[in-house]
Amino acid sequence: MVDVADAGRRGRVRWSALGIAVTALLAGVAAWALPVPAPAPGPRPVTVEEAARMSLARFTTYQAGPLRVRIEVPEAGRTLTVDGVVDYRARHAVGGYRAGSGTGLLAWDHAGLGVAPGQPQDPLRAAASMPPGSWSPRAYTGAPLDSALQLALQLGRDRPDNAQLLAEQGPQWLRSERIDGHEYDVFSGPRPRSAADDGPSPLTYWIDGDGRLRRVTVREAGIPEPVTVDFPGGSADPVPSTPWDR
Repeated sequence: MVDVADAGRRGRVRWSALGIAVTALLAGVAAWALPVPAPAPGPRPVTVEEAARMSLARFTTYQAGPLRVRIEVPEAGRTLTVDGVVDYRARHAVGGYRAGSGTGLLAWDHAGLGVAPGQPQDPLRAAASMPPGSWSPRAYTGAPLDSALQLALQLGRDRPDNAQLLAEQGPQWLRSERIDGHEYDVFSGPRPRSAADDGPSPLTYWIDGDGRLRRVTVREAGIPEPVTVDFPGGSADPVPSTPWDR
């Protein structure tokens, strides 16, 4: 004999189960049909992971040195280009420069720079063979080239930066870019609390997923295009001490 009450309960259970199944199916269809929100485009504040990578950039540059560097300074309808080597442990750098038809050699450190005649094809060899008296030393000025040379030396450090402090100074993720087949995140630089305005940083960094620095640009007053300091890859021999021998 069929228990009517029990049959009713079983019917309600079956309908409840069916309702749950249909609801789950509809939810699945809705989830499949609705687009997944894309990550917010830049600029945006950096994440904790991104701040950590930014904090490694100068340290990984220091560890990889001596490094080949290319500096490009736009000026008066042309670009002054320096191809050289930065030795972060010795705190010295040498390079060959081209500005229109003019060429020569540069040697620089944190105190100033020296200029010498010569061909820029192999600045390490040229600097090593150049008599010390051939260099004309001078102090840094406010010229964009001088600022770029100093910046190149500042991009290597023997320890990581403080990631938390860096994040508090407002760096932003701007976009992703591909250079020579490698992916980089592009970040605006941190701004110290003492900055005169709250606008974007004049510095922009290209950093890969392992915290390796590829490129830095800086906007200089009076120059329509940013100055570029690029690390195209490849370690180099140490910078000779000859330009500093007196």
